[in-house]
Amino acid sequence: MSQTNVAAIFSIIVILISNSNSIFLLFVNYNSNSILAYAQGQSSIDKGQRVNFLTDDGVSIVGTYYTPASGTNNSTPTLILLHMLGRDRNTWNTLASTLSQKEGYAVLSIDLRGHGESIKQNDKTIPYQTFTEEDFNKMVLDVKAAKQFLTGQKNANPNTISIVGASIGANVALNYAASDPTIKSVVLLSPGINYKGLSTSEAITKYKNPIYIAATEGDSESAKDSQTLCNKINCDGNIRIYSDNSSSHGTNMLSDPSLNPPLQDLILSWLK
Repeated sequence: MSQTNVAAIFSIIVILISNSNSIFLLFVNYNSNSILAYAQGQSSIDKGQRVNFLTDDGVSIVGTYYTPASGTNNSTPTLILLHMLGRDRNTWNTLASTLSQKEGYAVLSIDLRGHGESIKQNDKTIPYQTFTEEDFNKMVLDVKAAKQFLTGQKNANPNTISIVGASIGANVALNYAASDPTIKSVVLLSPGINYKGLSTSEAITKYKNPIYIAATEGDSESAKDSQTLCNKINCDGNIRIYSDNSSSHGTNMLSDPSLNPPLQDLILSWLK
């Protein structure tokens, strides 16, 4: 076998392996014309499972589902994660993996309509850049579909669902929760009073379960809106405005080393 042929075989094997969540080490023995392969199982970092489901209005929503490492029972906590405008579900990867593998959560992060892989509605492409305020308000249907998906998962508990949303995802989270009293709690990262037509002023008074809010002082508009929302429900014990000269917004706060306590730790303390 020539070196060219060996290289070709090696390339093909790597491509096949990349879709199996396993790692293969290939050893080529040119003298014996043989290739040995060693397989190692999936890494300890849970990358989750890609899932897909439809909304009531025909949008194909793509998400990543992380099953809890510790198994499930009637008290298994379950989370839906909603990203910022112009981002996608991958901004939650580190937090989602930590919650599922170390804290025993069932976690579903989704691409909101018009974002990431969720850009098809009845075979029509729907980029968020073309959305009207009505279109943005329909994002609550994405959350409804996400909850319905979780209801059918044996690893998740539909009675213990909380929602964490960032920026526009925070507004979507609160608006959906206001219509669904079974949502256990919501965590709002850099919410706004009105973002792309998604208003939160009425929604925050309709939702009666725990609400937690985080923003940074340097992100002045979000900080102001966060405090205004908090004042509507007297949530003084459940709000954190970081004042360490940070202007991080939404999920950007998760990687901001200046925040104390780190946002991930704060979220975990709120959810417990």
